[in-house]
Amino acid sequence: MTIIDNSRLAALDLLRLVRDEGAYANLALSQVLKTHALNGRDAAFTVELAYGVLRNQMLYDTYIEQCSERDISVIEPEIKDILRMGVHQVVSMRVPDHAAVDSSVNLARGISPGGQSQARGGFVNAILRCIVRNHKLRADDLGSDTQTDLSITYSHPQWIIDSYRDSIMAAGRHESEIEALLQANNLPAKPVIAVRFGDSEIEGTSPGRWSKNARVLDTVIPQELVSGNINQIIVQDEGSQLVAQAFLLASPGGPESAWLDMCAGPGGKAALISDSVPPGVTFTAVELHDHRARLVRQIMSTTATVIVSDARTRPWGNLFFDRVLVDAPCTGLGALRRRPEARWRKKASDLPGLNTLQEELILAALDSTRSGGVVCYVTCSPLVEETRDILESVLAERPDAQLEDARPLFPGVSDLGPGPTVQLWPHVHGTDAMFFALIRRN
Repeated sequence: MTIIDNSRLAALDLLRLVRDEGAYANLALSQVLKTHALNGRDAAFTVELAYGVLRNQMLYDTYIEQCSERDISVIEPEIKDILRMGVHQVVSMRVPDHAAVDSSVNLARGISPGGQSQARGGFVNAILRCIVRNHKLRADDLGSDTQTDLSITYSHPQWIIDSYRDSIMAAGRHESEIEALLQANNLPAKPVIAVRFGDSEIEGTSPGRWSKNARVLDTVIPQELVSGNINQIIVQDEGSQLVAQAFLLASPGGPESAWLDMCAGPGGKAALISDSVPPGVTFTAVELHDHRARLVRQIMSTTATVIVSDARTRPWGNLFFDRVLVDAPCTGLGALRRRPEARWRKKASDLPGLNTLQEELILAALDSTRSGGVVCYVTCSPLVEETRDILESVLAERPDAQLEDARPLFPGVSDLGPGPTVQLWPHVHGTDAMFFALIRRN
């Protein structure tokens, strides 16, 4: 009788959802854990296994190709994921080699039709035993001396590495940091929450590094914590918390009457902002997609207004705002620690369309900002094309807009660079690579 480990089966299910249904691992995870009734150590094992595969896919495929007579492209998707999971256990986890191999063989047999069970199990067994014998030597052969080696060793497509290098140089940092950034993207990031109300001393957590609202989850998983604290806490990276706090510090001066979040879904930043809206000020949140707008409504203050529409059409009519947040759709390549699958989905060809959208959103924001008011432009990407280039294009078109130094809006945060924009980095600040620019309308 074939015994299938439930934690490994759950990891395989999560990988299938990401591969076949385009799911985001961080969003699909809670349902997978619930379906398999996993918590505690078993849930943590599933997370480490699935995320490890997503982060290191290119490297693990290289190991598999070195031990297989078949081309990686013709291996069945489920068997390929099982092999990757086995490689991760052998190379990167404290799992005994025999347990990694045997559990992978059982998984391959258990999910296969009767006629293919033995053949698939035998194939997985042969590949993983070859990797067990040779992986240490071959890991040494995969150095980081060349561009190709960097791409394979850290499992990042070459175009992303090239874009990161441009971004690091544009931010006034040293090119040698590229490897530290790639390493940081592949380190399992502890979940972080933002505490909105009540006591921030939560068992199993520790304070964040920068944000007063941040708590790092040390011994508890987000699903267990959030379920008992609806709306009191939000699962949110500390970098996102910092840009929400920067928005709250970006005073336009003088009396205020209205704030706007143009791209509010799924609502984390909007929720933190809505908690601090002063009396007499309205807060409007706009979201293009109805299902994301529902998420915004669920966690925002009841005094806020949520509009489902394209913010570029200015659905708020003739209303002018004192502060506007443009948390623009982007490649998301600053959040690969938490969304590792994005590196395999995004393409350089995505950038032109996103750049047009980003510029149109900023221009619409400026058209609805009062004189002296501020627009806060945010992306979870450090790419030059989505940050500095967009600002340069907008400012060339709008003489009534001026870029101001955003660094004072991040009090206590070190190593923010020469300004006037702020770029956070995983390898420097321990956050997602959030970008923030402060634009004042004259």
